[in-house]
Amino acid sequence: MCWPVEFLPNNLIYSKETTLMNYTSIRNQYRLGAMVLLLCLSAFLSVAQTTYLDQNFTGPGPYTSTTPTSAQFDTILVSSPTILRLIPRQGYVEFERTVSSSGGSGRIVRSTDFSPIPSTLYYQVRINIPSTNLTTTANVATFSVGQGIASVNTIVPDSNLFAKFSINFVADDSYRLSRTTVPTATSNLITGSVLVTWVMNNLPTRLKYRTPNNTIDSINAKCFDLWIGTTRFLQNSGKVSTQEVSLTDILFRFQNGIGIIRLSDFLIRDVDGILPVNLTYFNAQAAGGQVGLAWETAWEQNSREFIVQRSTDLKEFGDIGKVAAMGQTDERQAYRFTDSSPAMGANYYRLRIVDEDGSYEYSKVKDVINRPNEPVLLVSPNPVSNRTIRLRTFMLENSSLKLSNILGQDISFKTNDMGNNTVELIPLSTLSPGLYIVSAQRDGIRVHSQLIIP
Repeated sequence: MCWPVEFLPNNLIYSKETTLMNYTSIRNQYRLGAMVLLLCLSAFLSVAQTTYLDQNFTGPGPYTSTTPTSAQFDTILVSSPTILRLIPRQGYVEFERTVSSSGGSGRIVRSTDFSPIPSTLYYQVRINIPSTNLTTTANVATFSVGQGIASVNTIVPDSNLFAKFSINFVADDSYRLSRTTVPTATSNLITGSVLVTWVMNNLPTRLKYRTPNNTIDSINAKCFDLWIGTTRFLQNSGKVSTQEVSLTDILFRFQNGIGIIRLSDFLIRDVDGILPVNLTYFNAQAAGGQVGLAWETAWEQNSREFIVQRSTDLKEFGDIGKVAAMGQTDERQAYRFTDSSPAMGANYYRLRIVDEDGSYEYSKVKDVINRPNEPVLLVSPNPVSNRTIRLRTFMLENSSLKLSNILGQDISFKTNDMGNNTVELIPLSTLSPGLYIVSAQRDGIRVHSQLIIP
């Protein structure tokens, strides 16, 4: 299971004879702990996400079907003299036009409606232009998303389209992307392979989503964003049609110019981020016969409350408390809840995250072993501020607290006893980003925990 730094299984316990040489081993464990922490912080709330299409052409196929699965299109074909190269497991589909006038066309179509009909789409495709001729040509190929797209080789009217963009060939085997509808826009010059990310919001309200830069951004209602790699090319670009259209069909059509277009890594799913909150972590730790729960949100949108649930068998979960949510915020928010009467042994916890309209999702489950007679040294929250470190201690001597870096060098601090087994350490100097060790002892046994300064 995934544990953040302060909740790695069993706080490390060493005898009072621990020497500086032991810190080499400890340092390695802390480095591993840091890696685990980063994995945990990148593991966001698990949601029931719908994938409509996922195909990278590395499998054996078939890649098309009249009743396509989520790995198939309805049609991949060409009209002469355009050349199609699609070999199983080659990792891409390739189209080549050798004649500019009457050179035929190539197309990829998914005309079987996506089901359920999506209100949002996150559409990725890798584009590579390995060859063009010496003539700059506009609108050589077009990507489209909308409704009523047929498998036949016809131009789809804008009234059927929610979004589209085109490829322009440039004379040196490079290319640009463009929006051809008003307002028009053209990207910077692109060479080689690039992953394009297309985010579409067909909802009547603004939508948050995770960008290719791994940040949280938002998009207006009835608009789309287009990213070229990690650079946003189009932002809040209004939908193409003046009418309401569905996000049910897709089309790629290569109909002009001389050159080669390779496509791979198709991924089409609903947008991750339409939940009321974006949960960055959810932790649980036993201490002194109680279990402390802590979680944080990166942002919240129309959130109402968190219902804390507990189980002892992973089958039946019961409500043990509620915590009111912020409702609407773009700032990080930290939450806490204490289970004062956990069962002996294994306890399992999850959050039921409730929206204002009553819809909800569950967090991942965290398990805790409740052993009330063991000493506990807990850093929470973790990562921590470089000015204040909050600890929860149980069956330990607070006067024996020590803070050091991973080389074993002591760091001076003052303490603030907050009561209820809670102590604040306030370093006398600013701590640089990195891993640190906090320890305390009882009856000659020293318990170590670890913390990270981001």
